[in-house]
Amino acid sequence: MNRSTLRLTVGLFVTLSVSLKVLGGGIGQSATADHPANEDIAALLRANGFAFTLSAPNTDPQWFYATKERCQLQIADVSPQGWHQSMLDWQARGRVLLYSVEGKLYEHQPVLVPMMHHYIGRALRYTGIKTRPVVARAIIIGPRCSLLPIAAADLERLS
Repeated sequence: MNRSTLRLTVGLFVTLSVSLKVLGGGIGQSATADHPANEDIAALLRANGFAFTLSAPNTDPQWFYATKERCQLQIADVSPQGWHQSMLDWQARGRVLLYSVEGKLYEHQPVLVPMMHHYIGRALRYTGIKTRPVVARAIIIGPRCSLLPIAAADLERLS
């Protein structure tokens, strides 16, 4: 392949990529536009009668601390790659830790499939194709709560 063919190929690729982004509306789109400020968590807690506060915005992950009578819950977005797992295991000791990932509840965070979906979706968004980001949520249930103080189906819908 000579130099001019290579330049032409790269030029066409760049033109196609930028065109897809502009025409598809990909430029300026937030990867988390489907979950602005975690309003779905706030709505779920309100609907189930929980009062809640948020941790400081510069914390990672940012927690919703929810209370209803003597029951205490914590819910946060976590990395689909599993980066928060050891910290969550430490923080949840003596309490129930669940993960809502891709519409299902798990006792241990699934990593391989959500991570693959995360990176495939990320690559598609780079090319201008809109995809919903992978959402993984950690749920810590205090010892004074019933096992699931919020219906399992509602917790599954958090992701």
